[in-house]
Amino acid sequence: MKFIPFIFFFGVATVASAHGKTCSPREAEAADAIIDQIDTWAKVDSMFKKFRHCDDGSIAEGNSEAIARLLLDRWDTLPQLDKLTKLNPPLKRFVLSHIDTTLNSDDLERIKELSMSSCPQNMTSLCKNLNNSSIRALK
Repeated sequence: MKFIPFIFFFGVATVASAHGKTCSPREAEAADAIIDQIDTWAKVDSMFKKFRHCDDGSIAEGNSEAIARLLLDRWDTLPQLDKLTKLNPPLKRFVLSHIDTTLNSDDLERIKELSMSSCPQNMTSLCKNLNNSSIRALK
């Protein structure tokens, strides 16, 4: 059993982002610790900026769940996401990539439904992207 933490941290520590930065065990712990506190799009943006190079395994699954919860439970905050993604386009790719197969199919169906039926004005592009990501994850 002593090997499991080593393997986990070794695996996370060797994950490199497109920028070539490696996630250290300390960063992985910090990223994992704040996932449960992600309750706004600003916090998603902060997580992305600080820890995108740690986005793998349980951290990635936590990010997916946090993003799904924001979409499902706080759909009315979608304009905040839209604003942040216009300022930081890679954030949009990050969010869309987390509408994935790790999510419950009922949640994916609901995101798909909201993106088609409750899209705020002037956000059709974002809603279309959310819809497409949901459809891909459901296949």
